Amino acid sequence: MKFDCLASLDRKELIRLADLLVADPASPPMTELALQNYLTREQASQVTGILEELQRNRMTPDQIALLLRAFAAGTEVSNHASPTVDVVVTGPDATTRTRDTGVVVRQLFRKARQKILAVGFAVHQGKSVFKTLGERLDHDHSIKATLCLNIERRHGSTSLDQNIIRRFANEFARDVWPGMRLPKVYYDPRSLASSGPTASSMHAKCIVIDGQEAFVTSANFTKAAQERNIELGLLVNSPVIARQIDDHFTSLIRNNSLVRLALPDQLG
Repeated sequence: MKFDCLASLDRKELIRLADLLVADPASPPMTELALQNYLTREQASQVTGILEELQRNRMTPDQIALLLRAFAAGTEVSNHASPTVDVVVTGPDATTRTRDTGVVVRQLFRKARQKILAVGFAVHQGKSVFKTLGERLDHDHSIKATLCLNIERRHGSTSLDQNIIRRFANEFARDVWPGMRLPKVYYDPRSLASSGPTASSMHAKCIVIDGQEAFVTSANFTKAAQERNIELGLLVNSPVIARQIDDHFTSLIRNNSLVRLALPDQLG
């Protein structure tokens, strides 16, 4: 029995579930719909499966609650452990011990088991840069990928916003993305402003996998940035930091600061 989904929950979520089980043992919150009041839809689906399997193995609500509290205690210890931080670079060989940007990006895409968040400003040669991620999505439909990208209004352009957005979506699906199954893509609509105080860019560059590891870097999703430019980043193995970054962009999506890009032939 795999407990990866429980390990992905934070301490408060685990304790809340344990409290619910103990408070009403005759009618524990085993249904996916009920769990969505406390967890994301994806988490609720995974946790429901675990709870139902534990119940089939004749564990009582009190015993399941004890297991959840044990996971919560382990999460607290893990969260207070010192994170592992690696320096990641692109460019001429350095004398210090560092890791290569392109290699780290591919490793993260290959390593992810549940979800991937990738945020960037510029995307070029995407069929090469995203090759590993595209293959993962095509072969494992349980993996969820979210990209937050910049849609740029070219200097002097008078095109309507919807035309710029449509052109970007078509180019992304046709020329950038290497796989058949498209990720969810979000953008900041303020980037389409021609000028003034509302104009802005999606300038952050990072990757977060499974809420466990985060890669924050100066490198864009381009071959130049990942193979030739002088770029610098940090790969942080820390659930606390990874979830803070993931939660930040999730919040931007939920409050509509970032808008879902309608990609060709993509539903939902």
